[in-house]
Amino acid sequence: LIQAYKLIQSSELSIRNIVGCFLPGMGATITNSETMFESDTIKKGIKRNALSLMVGMIFVLPAYGDAVYKVEKTDGVTYQDRAPSSRDDGGHSILNKQGVVLRQVLSREERREARIKAEEVRLSKIRDRALLATFTTEEDLIRTRDDRMGMIDGLISRLDDRIRILTDRLQVLDGRIKKFEEEKGEDNAPESLYAEDASIHRNIENAWSLIDAKADERSTLVDKFEEDLRRYRELKAARTKSAD
Repeated sequence: LIQAYKLIQSSELSIRNIVGCFLPGMGATITNSETMFESDTIKKGIKRNALSLMVGMIFVLPAYGDAVYKVEKTDGVTYQDRAPSSRDDGGHSILNKQGVVLRQVLSREERREARIKAEEVRLSKIRDRALLATFTTEEDLIRTRDDRMGMIDGLISRLDDRIRILTDRLQVLDGRIKKFEEEKGEDNAPESLYAEDASIHRNIENAWSLIDAKADERSTLVDKFEEDLRRYRELKAARTKSAD
């Protein structure tokens, strides 16, 4: 590089010499083209460009060629001349000899968190696009919410009716079982009556479980639509502001 600098500053400027300084072996191949660069204007331009290239090589190449790896652990900080092992993946910094950080390498846990965050951002953008593409106005979103909640409320109402019907059947069945047991003794009613009694109890329990699940779904749906409505208003406001 020093040789190139001296050559650039001297009057002995030739394309073959310049190329030979930066790419040894290549300068000798440039012979017949030198006459194209004999004017003073072109020589000055070549000087400026070659000097810029040299300065860039001075600052860039040593920075990466003499890298120092800074590893921070619970027991202290260590500096080493090679990258840490992949088994010791706690993250590290790459510095040059002057202590300037060239690159920060995240730990495995930090990379995992970064991927999760990036995925959340990606899904959020998809959701935003879906909101704007699905609903033309705020009223459309509210109408959709009311329709969804109406379907859940209707199902819960039908399950309530089923439970009342099953409870009435169970009362009648219990009366028949009680009458047989009064005549023939406890647990001596027909097996079919006991089986029907157990089946009705299971159906009632299943109906209650489904009501509980639908109630949870309704609560989740309310929260989701409230968040969707809030985000939809933000997106619409931002779109209106950008249009203005």
